[in-house]
Amino acid sequence: MANISRYLKIVKEAEIEPEESIEDRIMDRISNIKEEDREEIMDNNFQEFLKNSNSRAYQFEQKVRSHPGLFAMILAMALGAAAILAYMAKLIISAENK
Repeated sequence: MANISRYLKIVKEAEIEPEESIEDRIMDRISNIKEEDREEIMDNNFQEFLKNSNSRAYQFEQKVRSHPGLFAMILAMALGAAAILAYMAKLIISAENK
């Protein structure tokens, strides 16, 4: 179990592009895995875990969770800019009607 924990720590840091073969990329990153450990580690559940943890949606969610204030500020600024644009459009439309 200690080996699996050690491999999990290494694999969490491996960034995998979506179009690449996940299993091959992980095996390249972790070249010192014993053959008997490969079969134990690389089962379907572990591959699904890697696919989920390396998806863009999951990575975005992790960034939001680790920096919630930054994303709240960006959202507030975007809403403020939208409100200013809506107010300016309202002024332009009301000026045209007079």
